[in-house]
Amino acid sequence: MEYTKFTNLEVAGDLKMSGTAAMPAATRTRAGAVKMAAKVSEAAGAAPTAEEFKALLDALKAAGIMSGS
Repeated sequence: MEYTKFTNLEVAGDLKMSGTAAMPAATRTRAGAVKMAAKVSEAAGAAPTAEEFKALLDALKAAGIMSGS
């Protein structure tokens, strides 16, 4: 994947861009783009059940916030 590198870029006013831009996916060693995780309901009690905890883990993995392996 190629990127355009800008040095000493100064913007006056609103910056408007057209076209598409790609961000690399986040990995364990590199920051990158992730999606917003799906909403997970609050735990019903003081201690989350195994099912509630699994729902949170599944949402984080689906969004790319947590590794699936």
